Amino acid sequence: MATDALTAAADELYALVPEEFTAVRNALAKDARAAGDRALGDRIGELKKPSPAAWIANQLVRRHPDDLDELHDLGEELREAQAAGDGRALTRIGGERRRLLTALLQQAIELADAADRSPSRAVLDEVEQTLIAATVDEAASQALDTGRLVRSLQAVGFEPVELDGAVAGEASAAPSKRRAERPARSDRRTVRAGAAKSVDEGERRAAREQAEQDAQDERIRAARRQAEADLRDARDRAEAAQRALADAEDQLQAAEWNADELRDERHDLEARLKELRAEIAEAERDEREAERVRAKAAVAVDRARGDVEAAEAALAELE
Repeated sequence: MATDALTAAADELYALVPEEFTAVRNALAKDARAAGDRALGDRIGELKKPSPAAWIANQLVRRHPDDLDELHDLGEELREAQAAGDGRALTRIGGERRRLLTALLQQAIELADAADRSPSRAVLDEVEQTLIAATVDEAASQALDTGRLVRSLQAVGFEPVELDGAVAGEASAAPSKRRAERPARSDRRTVRAGAAKSVDEGERRAAREQAEQDAQDERIRAARRQAEADLRDARDRAEAAQRALADAEDQLQAAEWNADELRDERHDLEARLKELRAEIAEAERDEREAERVRAKAAVAVDRARGDVEAAEAALAELE
């Protein structure tokens, strides 16, 4: 019973908008513990909020069950055609799947917009991959049909889809009343098989046109991926250029500061040179004056010596 209670709690939680998830989960966990089932309360408390893509996929299951039934039927036919190697059937089913995926993605956008959660291109790509995964792997189809996805799904060819941790609650549990109220899949397939037999040339032409449209869509997606990659590269180059500009500005600022320092130093040296030239001129004037004084002193000395010699000569005559 604990498993049923956990699945019921998960059904309730994964129908909510993400903003309400945590508060309601905590309240349900608290109620379970208060009722004496601590283990159930702990398991409810461990339930994770769905990713944006998983939330949209869960809402599609709840709001557009007939379209999801058609997707599951197409998936069953696709897997049978793949196993039988029926190329014509694969082409036809591929076109029908593309048409249905386009409609479901438009519904996904409308659901998200109505909840003020406009999806990004990346989120829509994850939703599309989840829906595709449900067509190539029966277990993935059942996981999607629970309406309790925690994360998006990814298919690689027709290999089994990795579902570890993808579904909240018991993945094998019946996905509530939604499936019980729908016509049996075998009945729906009988109707679809009868319709397939009545396909006329116009429908085959439409299938070819759809295949061409699929190829065009893939080219557009490839171009978008390339454009996004180019944008990332351009942004990386712009960031690198911005960093280089910042480095250059730092270097310029340092160079300007150094130039200012050198100009100040040159100004100081020029002022000092002017002072030294003035000092040299003054010293040269002093030198010339000293030379003039010395010359006059030398003349005086010569005259004094002459006077001495004359006095000595006169004294000698007196003796």
